[in-house]
Amino acid sequence: MNNKCIPLERLKREVNQINPFINRISDLYTLRGLEAVSRPHRLNFSAFVYITDGQGVHYVEHQQHRLRTGSLLVLGKNQIHAFAKERSVDGYVLSFDCSFLSTGSNDPYFDLLLAAMGHINCIHQVEDDIGLLFNAMVDEFKSTSEFKDEIIRNLIRSIILKAVVPSYQQQLQSTQRIGHNDYYRLKKYIDEHFQDRPTAGDISLALGKSIKQLDKLAKAHACLSVKELVDERVLVEAKRLLAFSQHSISDVANRLGFNEATNMTKFFKRHTDVSPKDFRQLCKMGLHQK
Repeated sequence: MNNKCIPLERLKREVNQINPFINRISDLYTLRGLEAVSRPHRLNFSAFVYITDGQGVHYVEHQQHRLRTGSLLVLGKNQIHAFAKERSVDGYVLSFDCSFLSTGSNDPYFDLLLAAMGHINCIHQVEDDIGLLFNAMVDEFKSTSEFKDEIIRNLIRSIILKAVVPSYQQQLQSTQRIGHNDYYRLKKYIDEHFQDRPTAGDISLALGKSIKQLDKLAKAHACLSVKELVDERVLVEAKRLLAFSQHSISDVANRLGFNEATNMTKFFKRHTDVSPKDFRQLCKMGLHQK
């Protein structure tokens, strides 16, 4: 991998091993080393971090989350995170590809599960029964049952439905929930094509809906227009690359579909009131304080 890039952690896919896998936090520190776990890295899968002991911090994107016993972190694909430089908590890290969660083409909850996973990063205190589900999952990973995959799938779905979905629905109390699945399709399209800087017209053609319909959907769920959703996703990636990679500002601009670095600088300053150069410097100072 180019050493300018943000380190990418991939999901293990060993023969005869089901998609998800689970580790103790303490084991990760021991097996991978302090430097590896505390270095900001991007995930190509989703993960839960459930705290069973202690208090500490965890970094997701540019935000520090304070954790305690009973906290649940929800890490989405492509998000950047890092453990603390000093381990003061223990618990479970469950890694999985969201495609594993689906029960089939007629799964009535799959879109809701994905949407909730994409909007919630930290639940500071979950109910005690979530801990029981994690304990059951640890036992099931050791099982030789022919139903092992299905049991683990349903345990993960239960955690999401009991803890993550309710938190997500609380966020949506003041928004219109009709068209939820269409909004997920819109967000998914933007996430997969934001580097092409698609216009509202481009997205309208791809999804088979009018620009007016899509804008109404975006306003109802995010209080943003479709263009603002695209800009928001571009801005998130710009911040990730500036904060955690060694790519030059010109390289970052090129990766995000800007014709010139000056165009990205104008875009970035319009949304953040600071230049990409100053933002990178501020992040270096912040990361140094970890």
